[in-house]
Amino acid sequence: MHSTQPGLTYKGSVLNILGHLVRFLLLDNWLFTVTGIIFLIYAISIPVFLSGGNLENIFMGASLTGIATAGFTIALLAGQIDASTLGVVAVSANVAAVSFQTMGLPFPVVILLTLGVAALMGLLNSLLIIEGRIFSLIATMATSGVFIGLSLFITGGTALSIGRDGFSEVLLARPLGVPVAIWLLALTYTVAYIVLNYTKLGMHIYATGSNYQAARLAGVDVKNILRLCMVTVSMLIAVVAMLAMARVRTSLMFGVTPSAVNFGDVVIAALLGGVSLYGGIGRIQGALIAVLFLAILTNGLLLLSLPPAVAALIKGAIFMITIIVDAQRHPK
Repeated sequence: MHSTQPGLTYKGSVLNILGHLVRFLLLDNWLFTVTGIIFLIYAISIPVFLSGGNLENIFMGASLTGIATAGFTIALLAGQIDASTLGVVAVSANVAAVSFQTMGLPFPVVILLTLGVAALMGLLNSLLIIEGRIFSLIATMATSGVFIGLSLFITGGTALSIGRDGFSEVLLARPLGVPVAIWLLALTYTVAYIVLNYTKLGMHIYATGSNYQAARLAGVDVKNILRLCMVTVSMLIAVVAMLAMARVRTSLMFGVTPSAVNFGDVVIAALLGGVSLYGGIGRIQGALIAVLFLAILTNGLLLLSLPPAVAALIKGAIFMITIIVDAQRHPK
């Protein structure tokens, strides 16, 4: 009868623990690890990086992109690509500006009206995709142009300043010392996480994105799932539009301002977070980590006073690599 040597058993246990740790940090949660490493490097090399003001800047920078990325991620999980971001931002912001500043409607009514218009834009996108059988990327690129033209019509082709009190003051408020945008970011991802991971709706979204026809044959109401996802994207983009407009106190004529969301960053964050362009694969929490990664990376580059071209080059390289990796990991 042979006895196990204590030294070998201990060594085997340590190696096993180290193996699990390496897998957890470098394979299963590599983006979280990289984000932590970059955060640590910046904290050591940049004196003001850990200041309260700068940490708030990081989360504020992540808030708009993060909310938009949540919507884009939900659409991707259902197998759809929504490229109408700029158009939805433009219409939503101008509807909010005109209804609040020109028509003098109360702030709660403005919010509901803007979200309702955004929902209609999402329904139009879904109509083209489902009934028109147009590839979602093409359909939403087309509607984005239509929406931008509509936004110019709403305000007569001129930017509208928000001089009336009660809009920016509410959306820029700081309940419990935390900006509204950060509260909305946390709320968005909390709700999305629960729905996608613990409800039948979430299961149906994944099923629809994984295999549309198989999900339909299994009894999933795939058309309504797609409608709901496209409406959700547009409504979250409308929230982003109002937050962006509150910062600049001016309507967003073409959906673009220094504080508005960048569609490229949204796509990068979703893919970098592990969501597949082909649908049905990915986790909403991965998208959130990717958003924070990009916010931390961009903030540090700005504090280091590197040329804007360097930041653009780095983001472009990350975008290219994530698309290549996604194509290799999830071939269709």
